Amino acid sequence: MCGDCGASYRRRTERGKVLWRCATRIEKGKDTCTHSPTLDEGWLQDTLSEAICQGRAYDEDVVRNRVDHILVFCKNIEIHCKEESKISVDLYKR
Repeated sequence: MCGDCGASYRRRTERGKVLWRCATRIEKGKDTCTHSPTLDEGWLQDTLSEAICQGRAYDEDVVRNRVDHILVFCKNIEIHCKEESKISVDLYKR
């Protein structure tokens, strides 16, 4: 979910790369949601593997069972877990 405008993030394939981008930015342009970064799916899976799967390989079932939602801000993402904990990851460490 976009921390700037509140829209969901959508999975897209662009030039052979799988990316996640704010729905508002996709539909209305980057001038409408100026602070929403584009996330590379590989980076996102690596980040979730480390933070949620305890360093093991990315497991979609584990992520779905443990993560309530993810907020994406211009400088970081916040992974909100179902057990009410929150993990913040700096986007500049990608």
